[in-house]
Amino acid sequence: MDSIYKVKQITKLYKSCDKCGLPDINCICNTISKVNTKAKIWILSTEKEFYRPSNTARILKLVNPESTDIYLWERTKKPEELIKNIKQDIYDVYLVFPEESRDVESVEVMNNHADKIPAFILLDGTWKEAKKILRRSEYLKELPRISLSVDFKSEYNLRRGVVEGNLCTIEAAIEVIRKNNELENADKINKVFKMFLEGFKFGLCGQKISDI
Repeated sequence: MDSIYKVKQITKLYKSCDKCGLPDINCICNTISKVNTKAKIWILSTEKEFYRPSNTARILKLVNPESTDIYLWERTKKPEELIKNIKQDIYDVYLVFPEESRDVESVEVMNNHADKIPAFILLDGTWKEAKKILRRSEYLKELPRISLSVDFKSEYNLRRGVVEGNLCTIEAAIEVIRKNNELENADKINKVFKMFLEGFKFGLCGQKISDI
């Protein structure tokens, strides 16, 4: 995310890191092990998300910088760079989004084009915001969709109004990376996600993780 966006503080006691979103006392930027996934993760995000400390796309970009790109969605302006990437023949592009009204593409479709780089688009924001992005973005509607079906409950509980059964952005990314047979990378990203959750919850109380 662009450095012009300053993350909101979750506690008055400490400033928030603009890279990981956590209070400075629990910043994880210099402690994580980075990965470089074969799958590309393209995140289309509302501007509101750029300021939210609870945003997990920021964490994915931090841990998987070379294969994660975050694009700003605007109502009056198309994300031209994302659209350009979608049209490139080197990518096999899928939209990761829960499908409510019709049969979805099987996750196995990602194996159809072994000669191409798998690229997964995630819509970042609240459930209401994500549906609005899809509804107003014609360039997404013809893409094959993947609806993730998991047998676990989301660990993300940093916001109110989270829809039961849905995954947060980084959890969805972890699952498609697993489906791409990158199990080790998925596990490493999940470890960083857990570090983020812990740092956030302790940070709300103005506490440093190592002091607990």
